[in-house]
Parts: sequence; structure tokens; C-alpha cells
Amino acid sequence: MSDLHIRLHKNILWLILNRDPLNPLTAEMLSALNGALRKATGQAPHLIVITGTSERAFCAGVDLPDDTEEHRAQLLREARETCALFEELRACGIPTVALVKGSAYGAGCELAALCDTVIAREDALFRLPSVNAKVFPSATAIYLPAAIGQENTSRLMRSGETLNAREAMRLGLAHQVLSTRRFLSDTEELLVMLSARS
Repeated sequence: MSDLHIRLHKNILWLILNRDPLNPLTAEMLSALNGALRKATGQAPHLIVITGTSERAFCAGVDLPDDTEEHRAQLLREARETCALFEELRACGIPTVALVKGSAYGAGCELAALCDTVIAREDALFRLPSVNAKVFPSATAIYLPAAIGQENTSRLMRSGETLNAREAMRLGLAHQVLSTRRFLSDTEELLVMLSARS
């Protein structure tokens, strides 16, 4: 079973992290994600949605099998490529959405921040990476400061504070919060609207 499900449906490309229960990122997952994003720049879907299979987590960080320097370097190489591909998608006018259920911690929070729109279920939790655990360079240098301000970015990276969905929306980290009960139907409605806009 692949750690990343890739599905094109109604011109919406779904990239679904599939490492239950917490969907931590590995270098291999990022490589697969990068392959799908690279292909999308040529196929030009109306919308790209990144989410997780788990109810507990969108993505709760990274998984380094043995935490060697080599594995970490490989993960960071793939993460830099991910950042470059998000820039390409923007240049091609292909919008991206992070659909967040449960925890978006560390690298998961950074990955969500790379997306143009973050839609959170009301039980979602966000935690920025600590200063020495950053994975996606442009997320912490550009996108998080642009969304929530440099002061908040620095403070939250230092404190390790966890934000609930409403707090994340108030700060500008999430753009929409949907109720758990109506999450599927409301999400579908929003994605159709965003897809039509593109």
C-alpha cells in the first residue's frame, strides 16, 4: 500500500497522505508528492487538494527511520524541491488547498502553510515547528510570516504552543473552519467553488 494516494476526480487532483494514524512525512513520501506535483504542472488540474487518510492527523511531523545525517539530508532535499514545485504551481495558476483534520504539527503545519487555502475541520490542531526542526524552508521564511506575521511566527516557533482551529483562523493560518458534522458536504461545496474559480 502506497504512503501517498493520488487521485484525479472532476479535474481536482487529490494527494492523500496515507500513514495512519499520524501521517508523518518520510523522504520517500515527499519524493512521491513531488512527482505528482511535477506532473500536475503539465496536466494543469483545476485544483490540488492535500489531505490525510487519518481522522487523527493531517500530518504530525516527520519520520526519520534511523535519524542519521544522511536520511535527514535526503528529507530536506526533497522538502526544498517541494517548495520549488509550489512556486511553479503558483506561476501556472494552479491553486492548492490543505484539508486539515486532526493534528498538523511541525512539518505538517509547514506543508499546510505552503498551500494557497487551508480548510480546517473544527477539531484541527496546529503547531509550528520548533526553530531547529524546520523542514520546508519557504514555509517558515515566507508563507507563515505572510499569513500570521513575523512576530507570531517567531513566538509560536519558540513556545511550541498548539492552536485550535478557531485560533488558527483568527491568526490567519487557516482560512475556513468547518463543523465536524457537516465537514464532508461543506468541503465538497467549497472545493467545487474553488475549482470553478480557477
